[in-house]
Order: sequence, then structure tokens, then C-alpha cells
Amino acid sequence: MLPHHHRRRRSPNFPQLCAAASAALLLLLLSLSLLHSRLNLPFPTNPNPNPNPNPNPFPLFDDADNDAFDGPPVDDRIDELDLLDDHSTSSNDDDEPDDLGSGSASGSGGGLFWDHALSVARRSFARSDSDFPDPDPDLPDLPLPAAAFGSDDQPVDDRVRNGLASVRRIEHALLLDGPLREGWARWLDGKGDFLRRDRMLRSNLELLNPKNHPLLQDPDLPGVNGLTRGDRMVQNAIAKEMEKVPFGEIRIRARVRRNLHLDKGEGRRWGYYPGIDPEASFSEFVEHFFEDGRCGVRVFMVWNSPPWTFGVRHQRGLESLLRHHRDACVLVLSETMELEFFEGFVKDGFKVAVAMPDLDELLKDTPTSFFSSVWFEWRKTKHYPIHYSELIRLAALYKYGGLYLDSDVVVLKPLHSLKNSIGIEDQLHGNSTFNGAIMAFDKQSPFLKECLVEYHSTYDDTSLSWNGADLLTRVSKRLYDKGNKSIGNLDIKMEPSFSFFPISPTNITRYFVAASDETERAQEEVLFRSIMESSMAFHFWNGLTYALVPEPGSLVEKLLNLYCIRCKDLL
Repeated sequence: MLPHHHRRRRSPNFPQLCAAASAALLLLLLSLSLLHSRLNLPFPTNPNPNPNPNPNPFPLFDDADNDAFDGPPVDDRIDELDLLDDHSTSSNDDDEPDDLGSGSASGSGGGLFWDHALSVARRSFARSDSDFPDPDPDLPDLPLPAAAFGSDDQPVDDRVRNGLASVRRIEHALLLDGPLREGWARWLDGKGDFLRRDRMLRSNLELLNPKNHPLLQDPDLPGVNGLTRGDRMVQNAIAKEMEKVPFGEIRIRARVRRNLHLDKGEGRRWGYYPGIDPEASFSEFVEHFFEDGRCGVRVFMVWNSPPWTFGVRHQRGLESLLRHHRDACVLVLSETMELEFFEGFVKDGFKVAVAMPDLDELLKDTPTSFFSSVWFEWRKTKHYPIHYSELIRLAALYKYGGLYLDSDVVVLKPLHSLKNSIGIEDQLHGNSTFNGAIMAFDKQSPFLKECLVEYHSTYDDTSLSWNGADLLTRVSKRLYDKGNKSIGNLDIKMEPSFSFFPISPTNITRYFVAASDETERAQEEVLFRSIMESSMAFHFWNGLTYALVPEPGSLVEKLLNLYCIRCKDLL
């Protein structure tokens, strides 16, 4: 237990702490009392009322804050530019009532009107200054800057407004002509002269300056003649490029590339296939290609369109043929394709070649040899690619024999059974219409000879089908009438339309679209099975459907991909 005289000692700073706490508490109480007294006061009134006997000298500002006009007029100068007027133009005019307002308010407004949309006082500058009354003498006379704008985005200065009103054309705005050019002509001429002299004195090393690069040019910089330095550089580069490559030589080079001139022999290469002499003539190339390859079937195809138009759907036709005839020899006769166009199939072990026909040799000893002598004029006709293809297929089958297929035909079954066969496209009222998309004939066939005679004697360069399907129909009908209503002595077999053309050209487009319901799907399944059982080929009529893409699951898509080899290539 502590002794009786021992007590707790206080801190020496205790009095100062007590004084500070008391002062803080006193200030807090004082602040609260002041705040309470201010909150309990009523709404403040104007202690200094306006001595003017007119309680509202500005009737247009009825909706404005009352404090805006308490005190001297210079206290609120926010709208002084809208209320000013040029004394020099209106000092001698008589006061007239303002027709923009109504009643006495318009006359006392000094030419102003109240914009209720934006709650501002406006003055219309559409009228002349003589239409406005004199400005209110109570307004302060302040200096007016020339660049000042009113609340309606119009310049306040009359000289600026008149200058802008004089701008009527783009030449006036560019200071090339008009009244605004006055005073600037000497400066502009001097600047142009300076730029010309500066260009003459500059070093040639300025061309290496990256700031002169066309892509780094500032389009906002003015040019004397309308073109910047970068623009002139690009213009000169384009002109030099056009002079370097004249357009006339492009056609000549394209023709030389297509013919593949060589330095040896005659200087022309008619076909390409590994193991065949590149200097061989067209007839020698065809004979070596068909004889040395031990071909199971000879197949001719003709392509006289641009090579880039040979798409995947045409490739599917070739693949379907090679799937059914692995040992087939396919010769594509073309004037436009590169000779190594099918080199990929050759590397895969298939025998496919491209040859450019020599009309002198192909049409020799045929009724159509005349066309080889007029080839340069013939190729300028409108339908030359189609007529050329129709003549080549007839002449090739007549001279070498074999099978001809259009590029838009998909083979569904082996074609060994076809011999002297031609397909019927349509048969109405006992009249048959033939189509040459698929033909198989022996060498020196009498039927083909009659077709060549008909081609030469009735050729029409203005008709599209007269020398093709119509020609086969005319010859077949004439031979049918001559042979006592029978052409059996010619040993010609007419294949029914469903054998080569299971879908007519009028219905082919609907099968590029997938079935929309179960009923259509069931009908297409029945048609698909019927085609697979009774048809040997499928013609998808590329002339009508070249712009269509078969939808996945459609009937055409199934038939095209049924016997594909490069199935990853999309249609």
C-alpha cells in the first residue's frame, strides 16, 4: 500500500490542452448558432430598390433573373454585344416602331426580339440598319471589336458582314478573284514569286528530304498551282510508268506465251506430256499420246474459255471420269490453257494432257478444211468460242475416234458400252432434239462426215446453236428420212434423254438449293436413286448455272461430290 503523502502527478501541459479544447468547442458552438440563424432568415429582398420610376425598363427581359438589373448597368455585361448598335449608321435615322414584336414591347425593345427557344435576346441582321430605331440611350457605349459575333452566330461589325455577303463563288473565298482580293493581291503575288525563286535556289538534295515524301505531305499547306511537291512527284512517276510499259505489247506477249514458241524445229509446241517429243507436230503428239499409253478409252474435251474459269465443278467432271476409267487417256483441246494445266493429275498417275489444235492438220481431208484458211478472220466473229468448240469436237472424233465429253458432265457409270451413240435431249410430239454433250463414234464415222458437210454448207456465224445441237438434229432427221425411216444401217444408237440428261435445263436451278422440308427431301431422294439406277451421266448445264453455288445437302452437290478425287476442294 502506497504511503499517504504519495499522490498522482499531473502533466505539465495539461492547462494548455484544456484551453485548446475549450476554444475548439466554443468555435463549434458559434458556427452552429450562426448557421441556425441564417437558415431561419426569410427570403432576402432587394435592399436598394431601383430609383427609376419605370419598374421594368427592359420589357424583353421579363423572364430574366431580377438580380441581373439590380445596381448599375455595367454590373452585368453578358449581353452587351447583342444590344449594341453602330451609331455611325443609325444616328440620322428616324425612330420607327419595330414590327418584330407586338404592342409597346416591340417599340421599346430597341430592335431586339426574344428567342424563347434559347432564352436570349436576338437582333435580326437580315434587314438593313435603317429599319431599326436608334439604340437605347441607357445602354453603355462600349468599344465594339470587329471579330465580335452576336448570339445568332452573325458578325456584329457591318463591314465584316458586307464582306462575307460579297463572297459568291469559290474563287472569292480562295482570294483568287472578287472584292476580298483587294489589298491581298500584292501579298499573294509576292508569295508566289518567293516560292518560285526559292525552288530555283534549293539544292538537289531536297529530294532526299523525308518531308518531301508524298505520304508525309500536309494537305493543308497551300500550293501555287494547286499541286504540292509530293503530288507532282507522284504525277511524274505515273507518267514515266505509263511510257515504260505501252499497252500494245501486252496482247502480243500474251499470244506468244499461249503458243509457247521454241527455238528448235518449227518453233511451236502443240502439246505436253512426259515422254513425248516436244518438237512433235500436232498429229504426231495425238498419235503418241493415245497409242503409247495403252488407253482403255480415248476421251476428248474442248475448252476455249479463259483458263481461270475452269473451276472445281468442271474438275469434278474430270475426276468422275477418272474414277470410272482409271486407264482413260484424256486429251483437252484448248487455245487458252497452259499445256501443263493438268500437271497435278499427271503426277498422281493419270493420263491427262492439253494440246493446242493445229487446224491445218486437224481439218485436213475433211469437208471443213476451209475454216483453217480463214481462221484469222473467223476468230473475230461474235460466237467464235462456241462455234470453234463445236467444230473441233466433230473433227477430232471423225479423225481419231473415241468419246467426247463436255466439261460440265459428271460420269455416273462406266462408258464402255457407248459406241456410235448420241444423246436425245428432249422429245416432244415425236420430234427428237439431240445434244452433243456426250458422243461416242468410231474413226471415219459416216454420221460425223455428214455433220461436217452440214457444218460447212450451212454455217451461220450469227446464230448460237445453229451449228451445234440444231446441226445434229437436222442431220439425224435427214438421215432418218433417207434410210426408209430408219438409220439402223449407219449403226447409230440414240440414247434416251434420262440416260445423259436426267434433269432438264428448265428444272436444274431448283436442285442447287437444299430441300426445305421433309416432303421435298423425300422427293429428291427418290430422284437421286432413279438417277443412280438409270443414268450414265449427269449434265449440270453450266451455261445456265455458272453463277450458282450448290448448297450443302442439295441434289446437285451430292452428284458433284459423289465420285470426287480431290474432295477437299470446295465447290
